[in-house]
Amino acid sequence: MNNDQLTYGPLLQQYRLELDFIEDYGKVKKVYTSQGVFALKRVDDQSLSSNHFIQKVQHLHQKGFMKFVPIYQTTEGAFMVPYRNASYYLMPWLPDHPTEERDIRYHKLFQELAQLHALSAYEVDVVEEDIEKHYEALKKTWEDRQAELEQYVVESEKKIYMSPFELYFCTFYYETTRALEYAQEKLKQWYDYTKEKEKIRLTTVHGKLSSKHFVYDEKGNGYFINFEHARDASPIYDLVSFYFRSLKTYPMTTLDSYEWYATYEQHFSLREEERLLLHMYLAFPEPVYQAVVQYKHNRQAKSELEHTKSLLTSFWLSKNLEQLNLKIDAVDQQRKQAAEAAAQSQT
Repeated sequence: MNNDQLTYGPLLQQYRLELDFIEDYGKVKKVYTSQGVFALKRVDDQSLSSNHFIQKVQHLHQKGFMKFVPIYQTTEGAFMVPYRNASYYLMPWLPDHPTEERDIRYHKLFQELAQLHALSAYEVDVVEEDIEKHYEALKKTWEDRQAELEQYVVESEKKIYMSPFELYFCTFYYETTRALEYAQEKLKQWYDYTKEKEKIRLTTVHGKLSSKHFVYDEKGNGYFINFEHARDASPIYDLVSFYFRSLKTYPMTTLDSYEWYATYEQHFSLREEERLLLHMYLAFPEPVYQAVVQYKHNRQAKSELEHTKSLLTSFWLSKNLEQLNLKIDAVDQQRKQAAEAAAQSQT
């Protein structure tokens, strides 16, 4: 008996599976058995090891959403198995070899995401006190971070010889302040608009959306995996988290990222308050702020070069998000103007 069989054999026996061997992909194990090939996922976070996300998946199934990789039950009917200080769940192993190019794959992802949000959407009453509390808390957080960045640029510019990190930050600072002001403006617009509404919309969100969590079967059908962070929230949560992950790269000159969003909107259109939320979260230069915080308070953790690269990457991400944000805003304004012109022609 090999080490894999000793380690995972008792666990897989709860599914009546006889283990042959395992390929290790970190938290996911590719399990080969006489009954087929499976994916065994380890969950270390105890707060995620309950059946909460299983219930979310079952709820989506009842709503008619089928584009997620199914989770198998043990012979005892359990979806999650506590085992050796962690929890595990079992799924079929999908080959994930899409034949189409990256851009088409992302269009499929956004189309299925829109379906997920559309099928799970529901409304809740607006509680003005909660809206105000959220607004004031976020407003203070952003103002504090703006003041911290302003103080840091002042301190840096006083030096005769700035470090490379400080020099880059001072170079980027003006554009960073513009992003801060734009985000704060959208936050105020969101608050003014939302406090007057009676209902707001929530959906089931994936919670940790990325291209790695959308896989394909042999027929080219796409499916979501890793629903462990699923919860009810504004649909923009998935959009923002996806873009923050996917646009963390060199400066992009194309608007592919907007076309993905346009695909989403074709199947599930955002409301005005959701658009304002999307604009403000995409705009706020959180990555740049975090890079500065790491440099100021944890400077020894990385070299000067590594810190500077981190800042540059964060700035590129902010600029990519800005390009997307401005395109969405421009198209929204064109739509509003067209609607107003149509209304005037009717009168």
